[in-house]
Amino acid sequence: MKLKFRKTLLGIYDLILSFGAINIGVKMISSNNGIFTEYPKEWLTKVPFESWVVPGIIGILIFGLGNLISAIISFLKESSKAWVASYMMGLIFFISLVAQVIILGECYLATAEFFIFSIIQICLSGYVFLGYRKFSLNCKI
Repeated sequence: MKLKFRKTLLGIYDLILSFGAINIGVKMISSNNGIFTEYPKEWLTKVPFESWVVPGIIGILIFGLGNLISAIISFLKESSKAWVASYMMGLIFFISLVAQVIILGECYLATAEFFIFSIIQICLSGYVFLGYRKFSLNCKI
């Protein structure tokens, strides 16, 4: 029962991250002239994009759909590796944030929040993994 709770909690968190990534990605794509007001305009001079449209599409595809797939895997009953997809998404999220700070040379308030979100996702994945380990140990006894 606890394992099911852990997987459901992870799946709900993945869904929240997915909807957030899709929402921000859509805002980036539909922004006026590709200018996304949430980020400083100066950042566009440091990245290989002329507007925020392409990063918005990439965000939707990688983080939106990736977390959605992770959530679906978490909700499947027969999946014993639900934590793997979510862990990978959390790791990709974390690494992309580190790259962002290195490339831009500064940290934005949202970046700090996203670091926390990625660490929570990685920790929740570990929580589900430990649940599988406890479950498998109890079955062997």
